[in-house]
Amino acid sequence: MMRNALARGSALLLLVGLTLWWSAVPASAHVLLERAVPLGDGSVELTITFDHSCDASPTVELAVEVPEGAELVGGTGPDGWAAEAQGSQMVFTGPGIRNGQNPTFTVVARLTGSVGEVLLFPTRQTCADGDGYDWSDASESEERPAPRLVATEAVLDEVVAATPASTPALPDDGASLGQVAIAIAVVAVGAYAATRLVLRRADSRGPR
Repeated sequence: MMRNALARGSALLLLVGLTLWWSAVPASAHVLLERAVPLGDGSVELTITFDHSCDASPTVELAVEVPEGAELVGGTGPDGWAAEAQGSQMVFTGPGIRNGQNPTFTVVARLTGSVGEVLLFPTRQTCADGDGYDWSDASESEERPAPRLVATEAVLDEVVAATPASTPALPDDGASLGQVAIAIAVVAVGAYAATRLVLRRADSRGPR
């Protein structure tokens, strides 16, 4: 009986664990920037997708914001969806997309940045019931990470050099503060030595 009770308890724990895991899957699935394809004219085609909506409510809008300095060129959504540029966002609207579907949205833009920089594309996913998700977290380890792209020269329309580390200001003659301090110390030591030498010579001559 004890063995049967343990077996039933283990099966129940396994069932509960699987239920919790299954319910957590939609929350862990993100809106992703799936690929970036340079188009040869300085612009790049970004493909964005997702595989979940808001529980029982379908997604009816997706607003993708491009990074500062980027220029929107155009966009296309799944069949039946419209795409409209609104400031720095490409806004897609259309018939509801439910959980389990994998729609693709494309944003064409000219990107500015430095090679190796992580470019973020904060995205708002809105569902038919008015609920939604803001995919805007800067870190991938956070709950709602923004779609992102590590910039390469191929995807950048304008490459910006990384900002160099600041250096301390130099005096007008080009000498550093440390060099000036050393020079003052050398002059002081030299003056002291010269003064001692003069006094010694005066003592050796004696009074006249």
